[in-house]
Amino acid sequence: MNKTHNIIITVLFCGFIGIMGILTLVLPKQEVSVNEKRILAKMPQFSLDKVASGKWEKDFEGYISDHFPARDVFAGGDAYFMLYTGRNGSNGIYSGKNGFLFQTPVKNDKKNLDDNIEAVNSFATKTGIPTKLMVVPSAGYIMPGYLPQNHKEYKDGEIISEIGNKLQNVETIDITGGFSRLGEAVYNYGEQLYYKTDHHWTSDGAYLAYKLWCRSEGIEPRRIEDYNVTKTDGFYGTSYSKSALWLTKPDTIETWEYPINVTVTIDSKDEYDSLFFKNHLTEPDKYPVYLDGNHEFERIINHDNPNGKKILLIKDSYAHTFAPFLAENCSQIDMVDLRYYFDPVSRLTEKTKYDEVLVLYGISNICETSDLSILE
Repeated sequence: MNKTHNIIITVLFCGFIGIMGILTLVLPKQEVSVNEKRILAKMPQFSLDKVASGKWEKDFEGYISDHFPARDVFAGGDAYFMLYTGRNGSNGIYSGKNGFLFQTPVKNDKKNLDDNIEAVNSFATKTGIPTKLMVVPSAGYIMPGYLPQNHKEYKDGEIISEIGNKLQNVETIDITGGFSRLGEAVYNYGEQLYYKTDHHWTSDGAYLAYKLWCRSEGIEPRRIEDYNVTKTDGFYGTSYSKSALWLTKPDTIETWEYPINVTVTIDSKDEYDSLFFKNHLTEPDKYPVYLDGNHEFERIINHDNPNGKKILLIKDSYAHTFAPFLAENCSQIDMVDLRYYFDPVSRLTEKTKYDEVLVLYGISNICETSDLSILE
């Protein structure tokens, strides 16, 4: 009986593997994963050199993994299995209360962080331009009441305080206090500072940060009532994509608009007359509605405020929601993303007389990536 049982199991297993292998070969191949928001691997080109080095085998495994039939179903099944067996956060995302998906605490690479801080210090000293740094804390740190019962400790406050202590000739705009006081309280009143399915702050969060920037400048921010707010449902962010918790409800994404006459130049060639690219609201990835997403260089000219400040904004993607608010108080904003911009940034300061440099980064990027260390 046991022998017959083992034969049946073996046949079923081999049949499953065989059918999946055939389906992998014959089914149409997608180029992009909508849920995971990434480009899928392509069939690697065969060569004896790649086989000898092991690269072809590695690339082929990645191709098979990306195009395995019903991949989303299996990924989702595994994610919920991990969740319901007490391994919440195994994919780097905690499933929290009220549908919030939180990134697990940032890994503070001390050397990497010190290199980034030193690069900002050096740049400020070299250029002599008044420089400010704003580090965006994580949603998990700001909203601890919505975290799962078991989670690792978030040390964002300590890290941001450490950064401030090591800066020289650079002003820190510490937003952790204001965010912590309002984070959960604001949400309880129907607003939220961070998306549920994405690691970025919402327009509410970016507006609060804008108010804190205005306080550092000694100017009055525009009133919240002055904006025309448009809401679009069906936004799934990067936390959703990474978690594979496909049953999570989507967010609502908002654009806050105030009529100003602007020219937005992307990568020094394409010009537009809006800070919002609403064609992206009909696409699976809606976050690029803000300034068309990631680019190496963008320039915003506010024709209604020719005497306003000229600001060099060195940033990651948190700045995309923030910049439209900032633009109202400036004549020009030059945005540089060091993930894609590889020329010396100091050359920009030789061509343009900036009144201020603002470095705006999420805490995970300033701790875990080396983008800022190439700043010169």
